[in-house]
Amino acid sequence: MAPREMETHIVGVPTKATMRSSDEALVQVLESLADEIGGVRALVVGDRSGLPIVSTFRGHASMTMTAMATLAMSAATKVTSSLNLPEPDDILIEAGGWRVLVQLLGNGFTLTCVLPADENLGLVKLAMQARGREIREIIDDIV
Repeated sequence: MAPREMETHIVGVPTKATMRSSDEALVQVLESLADEIGGVRALVVGDRSGLPIVSTFRGHASMTMTAMATLAMSAATKVTSSLNLPEPDDILIEAGGWRVLVQLLGNGFTLTCVLPADENLGLVKLAMQARGREIREIIDDIV
């Protein structure tokens, strides 16, 4: 039996794949959170060293806010530990007509939100927890 010759054909099918970078995904989550809460002045995700990973707020204020939020969370953790209480989920700073809410995302990462004092704090916390889980998943994929 004689060997058969085979012909190979490559068929090109146009495809469109949209992949977001991790940075784009984090920005999108923060923008969605800002839309959910309303009146947000700033949202910042900070790493365990207190440096901003992504922020809706630009400049030195973002770096300072993230560093101080990380320091405040560290202090709050020491306070609760010394009282034999569980680690805090979040801390709240109230200043005039504004609130600063810092939530621990786990492994030292934080999500900080600066918002008007008249926003419903319970709804803000729920929104931040939900988006915080999304942020943590993105960060876990990076690290």
